[in-house]
Amino acid sequence: MQANSNLKAIALGSAACVFFSSTYILNSFLSSRGGHWAWTTGLRTTFLVLLLLAVLAAKGQLGQLLRVMRQNLRVWLVWGGVAFGLSYIFLTCAASFGPGWLVAGVFQFTIVAGILLSPFLYKDHRAKVPLRALLLSLLIMAGIACMQWSQRNGSYTPHQLWWCIGLVMLAAFAWPLANRKLLLHVEEEGHSLSAMQRVAGTALGSLPVQLMLLLYGYFQVGLPGQGQLLTVFLISLSSGVVGCILFFKAMHLARSSAASLAAVEATQSIEILVTVIGEVLLLGVSWPNWLGNLGMLLIICGLVLYTVPSRQKALQVT
Repeated sequence: MQANSNLKAIALGSAACVFFSSTYILNSFLSSRGGHWAWTTGLRTTFLVLLLLAVLAAKGQLGQLLRVMRQNLRVWLVWGGVAFGLSYIFLTCAASFGPGWLVAGVFQFTIVAGILLSPFLYKDHRAKVPLRALLLSLLIMAGIACMQWSQRNGSYTPHQLWWCIGLVMLAAFAWPLANRKLLLHVEEEGHSLSAMQRVAGTALGSLPVQLMLLLYGYFQVGLPGQGQLLTVFLISLSSGVVGCILFFKAMHLARSSAASLAAVEATQSIEILVTVIGEVLLLGVSWPNWLGNLGMLLIICGLVLYTVPSRQKALQVT
């Protein structure tokens, strides 16, 4: 039963990451057309909050969420600000310094970052770094490295690419840290929140950060254009609503095992494959060469190894 639950979590995580990929593709699209990063980041979460609150209100679940948040508002403000504030500021800014495939690829370091953070977040069996899960995550990272190296002669300068990598690395640690801290808080307090409620609560907690971003964007460039508004709305709907809900459901199913959590987080490597395909079809980016294709193969192999029957023991609750 536990093995089936873990496989379902991995499948949900994989589906979520297909929707997450819209962030990288559309951020690159906006950056290439002069859309200011502050408006992109602030509007993304603002639209997300409005969409989720409408759905929760219709389902009669909004009141419960607000009561839970009032019990410890500081936790939601802090980690919501990190998850939907800092991490997306870093990712959106990075799109100004490098292509979407680089942002998507480097962000996969969150796979390893989530594992390395476990000893500092948990006090039970999950505090142990699962060696086999770490090795499989490193296999995926090797595939990502091949894909990045295959694109080293692109149109961006080394200085721009290093800025891109640095910003995304910060996001790669901020995202799993905030995600796991809020998941742990909900678990310890015994709250019964759905995946949609947790996403909405995280987004609501980040609103002070979003307000500052919107004000900053206004004083920098004035109001955003209609094209930027529409594009950011699509990002919010695809990545913010559908992607986050699916990913939070996957994390909830895998919450009792560090190895299972690592497996779900490893599904994020799918984002780079979808991003490359999207940029090739929509933005005219060249398809990776043989080294890039080798990288894709390594990523797929790493994901398959997480799901084969021989991995079930490592993914069970101990």
